[in-house]
Amino acid sequence: MFKIKKTVLNRVEGEIELKLIWENGRIKDVFIIAPNFRGFEFILKEKSPLDALVINPRICGICGHAHLIATVRTLEALYESSGEKIEIPNKAQLIRDITLSSEIIQNHIRWFYIFVLPDFLKLEKNNKLRKFEPIKGIQWRKGLDASLKILKVIAIFGGQWPHTSYTIPGGVVSDPTNFDITEAIAIVDNLIYFCEKNIIGMSYEKYLSIKDIDEFFDLSKNSDLKTFLLLCQKHNLDKIGKSYHRFLTVCDMSPLISKGITKKKRKNFDINKVKEVSSYSYLTNEGILTEEKRYSWAKAVRYEGLPYETSPLSRRINNQDLLFLNLLKKYKDSYMVRTWARIDEIIKILISVKERLKEINVKEKSYIKPKKDIKQIEGKAFGFCEAARGSLIHSIEVSKGKIKNYNIITPSTWNLGPRCEKYLSPAEKAIKGLKSQLLAEMVLRSFDVCSVCTTH
Repeated sequence: MFKIKKTVLNRVEGEIELKLIWENGRIKDVFIIAPNFRGFEFILKEKSPLDALVINPRICGICGHAHLIATVRTLEALYESSGEKIEIPNKAQLIRDITLSSEIIQNHIRWFYIFVLPDFLKLEKNNKLRKFEPIKGIQWRKGLDASLKILKVIAIFGGQWPHTSYTIPGGVVSDPTNFDITEAIAIVDNLIYFCEKNIIGMSYEKYLSIKDIDEFFDLSKNSDLKTFLLLCQKHNLDKIGKSYHRFLTVCDMSPLISKGITKKKRKNFDINKVKEVSSYSYLTNEGILTEEKRYSWAKAVRYEGLPYETSPLSRRINNQDLLFLNLLKKYKDSYMVRTWARIDEIIKILISVKERLKEINVKEKSYIKPKKDIKQIEGKAFGFCEAARGSLIHSIEVSKGKIKNYNIITPSTWNLGPRCEKYLSPAEKAIKGLKSQLLAEMVLRSFDVCSVCTTH
């Protein structure tokens, strides 16, 4: 006899529903439901291409800056596809990477302390874990404070956060002073210190040398990451939450992130092999359909017909990070490994941001105006970006100075979209077979749920 339970998850970005089909105490089937329709792609139709720079950052209040970067890269690619070369100063490239990286850092810190660690208060009654209790816990409050500090770096260069719109084809409308850069470096140094004392429990130099989990346990002193990993092993979270063991990253970003597709071996990413599938989505190419089998406003995304996870874990694997290659061999793509990868990026990206801040030449131009007005440009183009949750793809088609079509494939669509005729989504696959509602919710959160991006 089947038992069906439907839950609206809290502690996620937006709203997501989890429908579980139970049989003999296990989850026999799972449906991840994105219940809201938002329609940004429809809003963009017939707008000026430059309007997308203001509209798209409003897709999400947490990772809107990634949508800005993906948009400007899409517009620059549109110029290039029509034969118009775009010059982007190195200074502008550095500033874009710094602000995008800062948004990723704020998301990862906030996610770890506000979304992930409070789950363990439900798994066991341990007074030592009260420091992670929402609102009251000292570490919860420290995490929230740290996530707010890094946003000041975006404000220094972009003027505001969220919904920043400071970058345009040809560069950025930002001309920082040496004082601005010094202030940003001080903020990053403060966050590196926070990570060393609270998250990793050692100097970042020691952490970067670690090759396996035992080495981390030996070196880390009373850190929140160590607490998390020990709890994972205690509750077998190093063994559950496994998905397809396939990883996708769509673009390069600093020495930390390399584009690629890893199935058994790593290969180059090819946009022509990406396809959206709407078999179980309300939203289809033919319009809105409501047959009984359809259950989500998100579409499924497939690469060569297969579901792939895109995430910080995917970035670590495609970048051939030795620590995570070793973890993957031992623990596969489990809850513990997927979550650690996201935490790992915090310190590594902070170090990269500091190096990039030092490279900025304030005397260099921030912007080089394109030779043609964008109203004169027509054609199709793609823009790629690595956002906090994984790979983001924008595409545009412009005719007679107006957007004819705009399409967005977000990380959450890859991970949390519905099934297709052959496969569950990566998150549905990771949940199937579990024995408790709480574990199902924890595994879902390990993908860093963002329903507003899923149903953009």
